[in-house]
Amino acid sequence: MSEASLVFPKKNFYVEGSQITPDSNVSMLDRGVDPKPLLLELCKPNCHYWKHKLERCESKLAQVIKINPTKSCLYPMRDYVTCIEACVQPKIHNNLVGTERKYTYYD
Repeated sequence: MSEASLVFPKKNFYVEGSQITPDSNVSMLDRGVDPKPLLLELCKPNCHYWKHKLERCESKLAQVIKINPTKSCLYPMRDYVTCIEACVQPKIHNNLVGTERKYTYYD
């Protein structure tokens, strides 16, 4: 994965009000900064379908919960979180030290 394929917001989520310098999650990992919170925020807009589905479920649940308290929005929440994590995981994993070998120890 190249740095050109990474998209970063205008503001740095780690320091209030500071601008992001020309770095990527690779250099963030090198500096010992966890890039996952930043990447989670960047991936949330990609999962808008699941977010709307979760919001619809929560609005329906608000009406039904008094009648049936066992109802929940577990599955839409799981789908939304899975979508975000699926977006973030390759951006972090492919830049970790040791993953460049492209094999597992189970072979």
